[in-house]
Amino acid sequence: MDGISQAILEHADGAGTRGVAMGQLVDALVGRGYTPEAVEQAIWALLGARRLTPSGFLCRQLRRRDPFGEIVQTRCYELLLAPWSSELDHQLDLDLASDEAEVDDEDDPPR
Repeated sequence: MDGISQAILEHADGAGTRGVAMGQLVDALVGRGYTPEAVEQAIWALLGARRLTPSGFLCRQLRRRDPFGEIVQTRCYELLLAPWSSELDHQLDLDLASDEAEVDDEDDPPR
């Protein structure tokens, strides 16, 4: 395993079962001399190899002013990442093309 992958897994392992936010992980390794792109690519490779797994997500609410000066609020979601575990592995097995998949749209706005 290369150095960047090992550093990612060590950092994620240090966060415990909750995991570490992907952005925090990238920032920490950029501080150790890696480029953001290299860290991001290594994270996706580790996810694909099932060495790293999502353990949840966090939601950040961002506020900014639009061109007219009005405050606009948006949400930004970020994965929490943890070293692979059999308990969390099932999250990666998504059958997105399934005809039987049902979506609960009760909370969707009217069309």
